[in-house]
Amino acid sequence: MSLFYNALLVLLSISFTVEECGRPIGNEFRLEEDRVVAGYDIGYYRYPWYAILTRYNQVACGGTLVASKTIVTAAHCYKEFLNLASKGVFKLEQAYIVKLGVYNICTAEKTSRSYTVEKVHIHQLYYTKKPYYDISVLILNGDTPYTPICLPTPHSLKKPLDGTVPGLGTLRYHGAMPCTVHEARLLVHNQTECFDMINSTGNDPNLIENAFCAGYLQGGIDTCQGDSGGPLQGLSESGNYVLVGIVSFGFRCAVPGLLGMYTDVAQYVDWIKEKSAGQLQIVPVKDEHAIGTNNESESAPHKHHKKGHLWRPYRRPIRIIIYKNNKWNVETKMVLHRPIIRSKRVPN
Repeated sequence: MSLFYNALLVLLSISFTVEECGRPIGNEFRLEEDRVVAGYDIGYYRYPWYAILTRYNQVACGGTLVASKTIVTAAHCYKEFLNLASKGVFKLEQAYIVKLGVYNICTAEKTSRSYTVEKVHIHQLYYTKKPYYDISVLILNGDTPYTPICLPTPHSLKKPLDGTVPGLGTLRYHGAMPCTVHEARLLVHNQTECFDMINSTGNDPNLIENAFCAGYLQGGIDTCQGDSGGPLQGLSESGNYVLVGIVSFGFRCAVPGLLGMYTDVAQYVDWIKEKSAGQLQIVPVKDEHAIGTNNESESAPHKHHKKGHLWRPYRRPIRIIIYKNNKWNVETKMVLHRPIIRSKRVPN
């Protein structure tokens, strides 16, 4: 039965048309407070566009497939190699092997395939304005059969109220990495909250360029080490996943009062087009709101961003696959999810 199910997943991952960017495998199923830090296992191979960058068989960063042979990831994933590359003694293309079709990296997965990198494009302004302009485009050595994610409307200053972040990063700061992909649902914060958070760390928020904050001010849910370069993804009106942000940097992991920083992909769509190989697909994200610009005055925070806010129960469809009487039966049921209420965490 497992061999048949694996074969089914392969067929689902490689059978797509151009109009079907951002379509996951299976139906939507997530809890309101699932986490990457101490995370919630997504349960199965779900996101065919989710990529990992590996070195010596160890996960170093995440990435996202946006066209048949184009990966978008963070520029800082290559930071340690830039000096050697500038001296001509190392090629950035040799730094990582890219893997797609992953869910459980501790097993041999029939859905997974590995690719070498043909070309690395680091954003030209990253060299002088670290940690911002934290984006890079990788061209793989061949076309892949996996479904790519959609890209957002170019130059849009609007963001969804929240997004999900899949990853294989550590489950706590300086902790162990999981075998399976975990996922967090994070709130996207307005600029006032983001600037206040940056100020609290002793840094200058006015230096923020083409980036935004996401996470929970009460802590407990966050991305962590190894998630860098992975996607923060939102949903379109038609249910397609859209690449809203790239995991960039943060201040430890899931600490109360501190948020993660994400590269704003909408500001780089033209640059991605210029550097990519293959057709890109642009789809607007639903539930967009303006999060502000550097010249904007104080903006009111959204109600659901308040500390201690308790989410109401909500319904989500799940797909149940049953093997009975030598036949596969697929049923979709609506399930009521109740948010998990956790007490405020105190940092160690």
